[in-house]
Amino acid sequence: MSRPSFDDLNDCQKLLFGNGVGPYWLPERMRELITETASWFFCDASWRHHDFGYAVGGDRWDRARCDWKFFVAMLHDAVTQRWPWALVTVPTAVLLSVLFYLAVRLGGQFGSFDYREDYATLAEILAE
Repeated sequence: MSRPSFDDLNDCQKLLFGNGVGPYWLPERMRELITETASWFFCDASWRHHDFGYAVGGDRWDRARCDWKFFVAMLHDAVTQRWPWALVTVPTAVLLSVLFYLAVRLGGQFGSFDYREDYATLAEILAE
């Protein structure tokens, strides 16, 4: 079975997918606050895409790949900050990228990633 892709979702499904930045057990208001703050620094680094990868599941290498793609996307956004504030925002965004990456690497193993033998189908993911 091939692995479903975030690109398989339509635009509306992409916007509705995921819970923002933070684990499922974090209170919703806290996740909203973290997501709003992260949005100041990360334009295209999609936590929705990352959440989709966690829902598709797989083995530990699938999780590592998902986390790494998220980190690279955050770093890309971090180093492409607009002037004149880039002198302040770039170092802050790089630091946040590292912190978010460490958080998903450490915390994602505790119930967030769906470890499974076969990838979830798109229908299964959307039904959750």
